Amino acid sequence: IIGCSGSGKSTLAREVHQRLGIPWLELDSLQHQSDWTPMEPELFRDSVSDFIERHQDWVIDGNYRVVSDLIHPRCTDLVWLDVPLMKIMWQLGVRSATRVICRTELWNGNRESLRSHLSMDPEESVLLWAMKTHREFPNRFKSLADDPVLSHVQCHRIHDQPTRDRWLDTLSMP
Repeated sequence: IIGCSGSGKSTLAREVHQRLGIPWLELDSLQHQSDWTPMEPELFRDSVSDFIERHQDWVIDGNYRVVSDLIHPRCTDLVWLDVPLMKIMWQLGVRSATRVICRTELWNGNRESLRSHLSMDPEESVLLWAMKTHREFPNRFKSLADDPVLSHVQCHRIHDQPTRDRWLDTLSMP
């Protein structure tokens, strides 16, 4: 499941995981080590590869190019959450405010901070990161959908709740 920050990747992945009873890997939970330190690329790749090897069926959410060559050729479906930017900004605003106020721990002891959200650096502010990356996804998804190496993959573009719900209703274990 791919899409920019705040598009609902983890929420959808959790629903697929619960509906099908298959293992779920949230790539952010690996990438963001203590104090938001990125996992070393080779260790990240090894961890993702190990997860895929250990499970016949799985759902993975995230957009890390460093591991996409491990994931995409072995997936059966590629889901792009193509949510309008204004909806993403709203979802991120509500989610981030809740996380900051409640001091919600995300992964490996990390918590979002008000300072990071007010930063003008897209590497620090999830809102700016979403604005920066949102426009990249149409071309990225098209190139994945057109890639002959991925001809076996069913590509799904989900842009609203009814489309999302219809897609979820089609899921069943093979």
